[in-house]
Amino acid sequence: MTRRERLDYQSYKRGYYHLVTNGWHKGKLFHNAAQFAYGMIIMGLLTLRFGVVIYAFTLMDNHIHIILSGTGEECVKAFDYLRKKISARLVKDGYSPLPADYGFKLVPIENEEQMRSLFIYVARNAYERQLCIPGGYPWGSDYMHYSLFKVYLTGVPASSLSKRELERLTCSDISIPNYWQFHPELGLLPTSFVNESLFNRLFNGPKDYECRLVKDYESFVQIAESVGESTEFSEGEINEIVYGLVHDMYPGKRLSQLSGDEKGRIVVQLNLRYRLTATQCAFALRIPERIAAQFLRSKDYGKPKTLR
Repeated sequence: MTRRERLDYQSYKRGYYHLVTNGWHKGKLFHNAAQFAYGMIIMGLLTLRFGVVIYAFTLMDNHIHIILSGTGEECVKAFDYLRKKISARLVKDGYSPLPADYGFKLVPIENEEQMRSLFIYVARNAYERQLCIPGGYPWGSDYMHYSLFKVYLTGVPASSLSKRELERLTCSDISIPNYWQFHPELGLLPTSFVNESLFNRLFNGPKDYECRLVKDYESFVQIAESVGESTEFSEGEINEIVYGLVHDMYPGKRLSQLSGDEKGRIVVQLNLRYRLTATQCAFALRIPERIAAQFLRSKDYGKPKTLR
């Protein structure tokens, strides 16, 4: 992150943002469950110390996603605090600190559709890494949604802990709300500080949410590109994407019934909308790879025609 980018972020007005930290390819932010649990506590502290509101988040081993609201300056300060606390914990546990130039991206959220897609994207991170089934990741807020589990998952309320115990848990002297709950293995429960109002407004129930979570491929690609992350699809997901395109573009036809011209147009959409390679397209459509590559190079299929 350049100094210019940082100054730009600080100038942002109050609004909704997607804050994603850099992926640390040479190290980890969190090496074990205890560090993840402390990361959950840090997330809560951000809401107290800087006044930001957190609507969703996911802690991955080498990066973090947060959907939050606040001013740009508040978001930058929140990141600086997050980086400082994580780095201090790494050093305390015998690991290397975060690099001095470790940065983040702050992307404004402009409308409800973008916000809805971001909820899905943030929740999909652990699912995409094959760490869990949807809703099964403990180091974030996703398992809160439409889950009776959160009703039964409780911790020790802050009101029953002494000031010294709270300072030991949080490594901070910030005053902690009495209703916050600390779990012995999971750290601060996200129900203590995550605001669910936007999520509840944007989704029409558990079926709507789960369907989007496992099928909203196009939004996943777009958001990943906006924050510099890569996307990968399984063979089953690619087949499902192809099925959807065939259904939308050529109603009533099956893949085996498409002409060469029609398959060419499917190849283009797979590349443009989902960033699939010629190799992936060829395998999914059961055509030679050289033919798929030709479709993508063709002015009639792939490259846009030059205006004369």
